[in-house]
Amino acid sequence: MYTIDFAIHTSSGTNENKTIERFKELVEERSEGRIKINLYPDAVLGTELENLEQVKINEVQMSIFGDNLTGQLAPEFDPTIVPFIYKSVDDVYAVWEGEIGDLIKEAVETRGNQYVVALQKRGARNLTASKPINTPEDLKGLKIRVPEITSWLTVWGSLGAIPTPIAWSETYSALQTGVADGQENPIENIYVNKIYEVNEYIMMTEHLYNVFHWTINKDFYDSLPADLQNIIMETAKEVTVWGDEQLDDHEREIIEELEKAGVKFIEVDREAFIEAAASGIEEVSKTWDPRVQELVEEYLNK
Repeated sequence: MYTIDFAIHTSSGTNENKTIERFKELVEERSEGRIKINLYPDAVLGTELENLEQVKINEVQMSIFGDNLTGQLAPEFDPTIVPFIYKSVDDVYAVWEGEIGDLIKEAVETRGNQYVVALQKRGARNLTASKPINTPEDLKGLKIRVPEITSWLTVWGSLGAIPTPIAWSETYSALQTGVADGQENPIENIYVNKIYEVNEYIMMTEHLYNVFHWTINKDFYDSLPADLQNIIMETAKEVTVWGDEQLDDHEREIIEELEKAGVKFIEVDREAFIEAAASGIEEVSKTWDPRVQELVEEYLNK
């Protein structure tokens, strides 16, 4: 029997956790007990960055990552993790299916010793704050909690904000105590982690169409019989499609719940924010591989 320890840095009850539970159930059933999967949600095995190292050395066999995966392992190849570039999650998926996606996967494999198994939609990231942000000018001096991803620090800084790297597990208390004034995350994360209790304004910036990257340790995967490799890959693709479908309905329900709780949603002029972020995006683009620069320029000039 093969055992997969699956580290999950996000909270129980979220769409991605339900999707992973479905993955566990189906893989164990389809492998007829030859694979056992142990799930470790709620960051019990450590932070996202710690999980990344754990998968690399096969301390855990699988995990899911937000933009830290490519931010750490393939920053010069992945423009999909940069705010204010792509306008839909379909556009992000298309990037992963093309030349850029191949470059990213190769870098993750060689630098991180892991394969990308599947992608799962997280929902668009939106800005929350303790005060309304109607225009890019309103960001001036606002301390925004962000993950420690260089391109995010650059872009938010170019907008006049003060990007402040804080671990996700410490974000609520940072907002509560004023260490940060705002943060940005998908609607479900805002809801499940009760960010709305300390940030009553949600700006619908939709500045980044986030995906979770499912990965598996390369050495472990390569040691499996071919039929079990197929079960893992095919089941992951199947359940992430299911998870994407669940998320759309769930987000609509969450927005209704948040409105009832008194949360104020602000529709912003997204194009104004994109224009204001242009200098930051240009700065980040200098760090990209020339092939990526060319492909992104083609996308932006469509």
